[in-house]
Amino acid sequence: MNHALWLPGGRRNGFIAATLLAVVLLFVWSAATGEPFGSRSRGNTAFLLASGWLAVACYVALALYAVRRAAHRLRLSPEFRWQVPLTALERAQSALAELQDRALRQQVQGSAAVHREATAILRQFGVQRVLAVRAEPDPRAVGLVRLVVEKRQPLGRLAVWLTVHVWLGIAAALVVFAHGGLRSASWLGLLLNGFSAAVIATGVLGALLWTAGPTWLTRAERELSVEKAFALRGHYDRKVAAAAAALRSASDAERERRQRELATLTGQRDRVAAAWRRLNLLRESMRVWRLVHVPCSIVLLALVAVHVLAVWYY
Repeated sequence: MNHALWLPGGRRNGFIAATLLAVVLLFVWSAATGEPFGSRSRGNTAFLLASGWLAVACYVALALYAVRRAAHRLRLSPEFRWQVPLTALERAQSALAELQDRALRQQVQGSAAVHREATAILRQFGVQRVLAVRAEPDPRAVGLVRLVVEKRQPLGRLAVWLTVHVWLGIAAALVVFAHGGLRSASWLGLLLNGFSAAVIATGVLGALLWTAGPTWLTRAERELSVEKAFALRGHYDRKVAAAAAALRSASDAERERRQRELATLTGQRDRVAAAWRRLNLLRESMRVWRLVHVPCSIVLLALVAVHVLAVWYY
């Protein structure tokens, strides 16, 4: 199912478009006032307040992505607590397969009709909270409908949250620039600009690695994956230990053969260990940006809160 945050359909793109439109309107407003970015003149008060609160809203929405990731990692998302009997799932799957056959025979025509019957099946067997269905055109023939059954994710897929997070980060950077104009006259302004730059730069790096990283890793793992290398390393460690023990207890007649066997196993183990270190270093290097991005994001949110309270107070 195509989720946008927790909303289905194409609303993710609508949410992103609305955010970017707000940023464009903000820049148009600034151009209409004739005030430079970050101006603290009395005539620019409304613009400063609007851009400031929009920036705060963007930062809160950006923080929700971290909350979503933590909830999923800690198994606190609602889907982890929803359970149904296995027999109900099996019966629902069987009924959905029968519906798919009827759709292929065109006994049920149209995506809307197929989706309506599939939804009724989920409710009939009480599995609508754990399964989701969608009906889409079957590429094999014109007029056919294909039924897709997926595990329901009520809070949306993390990949979609990440896409929204990236675009919100871009919008937040533009709004902060319009609001402050990179002013660093005070220590708070200097810290806000510095941490904003760090968060944006590492966020852009993370987005690039998230996009191209899997391709790089797959190319590097053409012969041996990280997981397989890790398992083989342990396997050869045990083999080398056993061969060394056999060599120590071998007779003079067997010693030369045991030595060759130990040398061969040691060489294989060293090659696998080197491959594992190389692949693991590549994988970990794709995550190192988080060591800067996450702490700087936390500090930046705290500084934003201090800034808001200071403006409110004074």
